[in-house]
Amino acid sequence: MKKIILLFSVVLLASCSSIEDRVAIPDTVLAQEKMAEVLVDIHLLEASLNVNAFSRDQQIMNSIHPDSDVLKKNNITKEQYQTSFTFYSQNPILLSEVYKLVLNNLSKMQAEVMTKIK
Repeated sequence: MKKIILLFSVVLLASCSSIEDRVAIPDTVLAQEKMAEVLVDIHLLEASLNVNAFSRDQQIMNSIHPDSDVLKKNNITKEQYQTSFTFYSQNPILLSEVYKLVLNNLSKMQAEVMTKIK
């Protein structure tokens, strides 16, 4: 719940800023779309671990390495992720744009699941 409040605070803060405040994204930083993909994977993994989705099978739980698994899936290094996360954290306007993409991606996933359930 705290993460959601923080997310909406960042989005609200960023929406109050002008376009002139935009910062160019360096080549060493993941593009907004790629960063959003990585964050979606991280948040989905965190959510599944928080609801103990894997607690029934301790072997699976022990084989999950959030950093390396998400990074491998997205074909990025830990350094790329850390550099990008630091950059976006220091630029709230860009971070809010990334999280808009994250929310859109998660909404699409939810809609797909709901379609399959019906």
